[in-house]
Amino acid sequence: MTVRQRLGPSCRVLVVEDDRTIAGNLVEYIEANGPSVDIAYDGPAAIARLTSESFDVIVLDLGLPRLDGLSVLNHVRRSLGIATPVLILTARDQIASKQEGFNAGADDYLTKPFALAEVMMRITALHRRAGGGVVEDTVSAGELRFDRRTRQVYVHGLPVRLMPRSLQLLDRLLRDPGRVVTRSELEAALWPSDVPESDALRSQVHILRRALVQARFHGLETIPKVGYRLRCDSSTGA
Repeated sequence: MTVRQRLGPSCRVLVVEDDRTIAGNLVEYIEANGPSVDIAYDGPAAIARLTSESFDVIVLDLGLPRLDGLSVLNHVRRSLGIATPVLILTARDQIASKQEGFNAGADDYLTKPFALAEVMMRITALHRRAGGGVVEDTVSAGELRFDRRTRQVYVHGLPVRLMPRSLQLLDRLLRDPGRVVTRSELEAALWPSDVPESDALRSQVHILRRALVQARFHGLETIPKVGYRLRCDSSTGA
């Protein structure tokens, strides 16, 4: 008998799996049970998606190319500050591996081979446990508001069009408005698998600030020799 746990398409699942046959089977089964699914085939691709988009559940393989699953999980939890539930799906069945996964921030752990119905049940349970959503859908600083679901930014209620990299930068700054975010934190969020050029971050901040100032938001502040922050008490210009 097939176990069908229905979730709506508003539930977004990211499958991080380098085996394309397994990934394809997961996507087909999960989508048949309601959620929308995206795929990343290696570690850097997963981090790039998670930096720029919001998901409700992550299904994560550990044996990934270019950057292994544990490194991805550590980056997601510690550098990006993302609390999205993570189901590790791996062939590593040793207790030590399971402990390492949970210590890194996993919420569930399932070993291969697995039944697709069980994967779906665990996704449903994680989504339900998180209250149907994991990260705050809308975040703001003064008159600036960012809807993570639609990837739309508003200032004074009016939409502001930003480039993808500017959205990534703004999303990271909005995780804790008012706190100074260091250059190294921002560089890790924008270039998780590369070493950026020395002035790359400064250029991205300039692009973001210019767009926000044009929309009459003046709250993006540079802290010399430290980093940047979004002020919550001053967001309007003359």
